Amino acid sequence: MKNLTAQFERVVENGSSEDIQILSQFLENLEKKQSGEFTTYLSAALGMSRKQADDTWTVSIPNTPFIHNNIDIPHGGILAVLLDTAMGTLANSRCLEGFGAVTTNLAIHYLTVATEETITAEAKIIRQGRHTMVIEGNIHETGGKHIATSTASFFIVPKS
Repeated sequence: MKNLTAQFERVVENGSSEDIQILSQFLENLEKKQSGEFTTYLSAALGMSRKQADDTWTVSIPNTPFIHNNIDIPHGGILAVLLDTAMGTLANSRCLEGFGAVTTNLAIHYLTVATEETITAEAKIIRQGRHTMVIEGNIHETGGKHIATSTASFFIVPKS
């Protein structure tokens, strides 16, 4: 614990204002994970929010330097996580009790750069069978700019 405290103090002492802001957001979300507001460390680290509307699920994350790559735009892998989470949340919401859905295939087409403060993926089912589902996911900005489009297949498996 002593080493962690010393490391934290060094990071704060040497950190830029951006570093401190990212650290503060991360710690705030970690506290929310500890209180049960987030179910996974990944959703806490990214500050994910989820919402169901009719037959779709949306998952949003803040567009901050925490998710940017070395050219200061949202990292494609983070957008993949966002899309897979939106589609996986939808798939799992449609499973019978005792079953869950796992991604078996994910294809993404990145169309342009996300520039708004919040990035949101929306998922809807294309086809649902007894053992598999095919789901479409899209990221659009508020003004309608299409950022990415995706399809994924999910296999329905018993939970262990």
